[in-house]
Amino acid sequence: MRMEYIENSYAWILEPTVNTESPFRKIASRWASSAGFGTMILILLVVMSLAPAAYAFNGQARDTKSEVPEGFEIYLKAPEKTVIKAVQSVIENDTIQGTWIYDTDKTVTGAVPETSSAFYGEYQGEGHVFYKALHNALAPRHFKDAADVGTLTVRYVVQGVEPNKTRLQIDAAFVEDGNHKVHASDTTVETSEFADIQSHILEIQKIEQQTAELTQRRKMLVESREATKERNEELARLNASETSLTSLQQKVDALHHQLEVRVKSDPADLKAAPFTKAAKLSSLPGHSDLLVEIITDYWYGVETVEGHRGWVRQDQVEPLP
Repeated sequence: MRMEYIENSYAWILEPTVNTESPFRKIASRWASSAGFGTMILILLVVMSLAPAAYAFNGQARDTKSEVPEGFEIYLKAPEKTVIKAVQSVIENDTIQGTWIYDTDKTVTGAVPETSSAFYGEYQGEGHVFYKALHNALAPRHFKDAADVGTLTVRYVVQGVEPNKTRLQIDAAFVEDGNHKVHASDTTVETSEFADIQSHILEIQKIEQQTAELTQRRKMLVESREATKERNEELARLNASETSLTSLQQKVDALHHQLEVRVKSDPADLKAAPFTKAAKLSSLPGHSDLLVEIITDYWYGVETVEGHRGWVRQDQVEPLP
């Protein structure tokens, strides 16, 4: 019997351990179709004598222990590493689910994780195998006809089949210490252990989801801080540029202020050269604005508002207010 994850739910898939259509019966069927009644009786006797051997061959369990049924199998929608982590948590717990020894206490404790099993032998299949065993167990419940002291062993096989799909197989058997008689589980232990594993898987997935969300939030916070830092740096550069521009404008204004002069209240002569005896070009009215283009020790080479150029004595002008 196995279970598969279908449409967000689990569905039981029944798989008989015995192939009822054995090769002996197929041969007998073909012979019977062409034989008479007497021949059919003879064939029937032969088939009946061979049937037990065919039954034993076809009904053999996956782990070569034909006394024990296949147990429990399910395909989980989870990565292999997540299922392994959940199984490891379960085998480290000293409780075996789904069975008990005394009716007054419906739990079994004292189980220990083990790396191998004398009953199951060396595992030859694919995947990872884990074991949990309870020694000196007295007739644990849900093991058919168990009535003596022995060892209860649970085996877990985890096999990843796809990135987000994992096969989980759980088998349980009770073997008496004295006569080594094997008692098969009625799958109550296996399904109960699976329920415990499933709860661990859900918890692991919840933690992983919370961790992923926290990581994403941290990433967004770091990106936000980096963006804020870049914006602040850009604003600082812009402010620095504006400050530099303002400073430059102030310097230009100061320079303009230094290069612009005004004729004092008395008129002044605009000369053709920086000499007292140079030719007079025009008379500049008092308070006329002039732009200084050339500076000598005593003279300014200036340009009037009208665009006339000439020379004026420095003592005849004054800075703009």
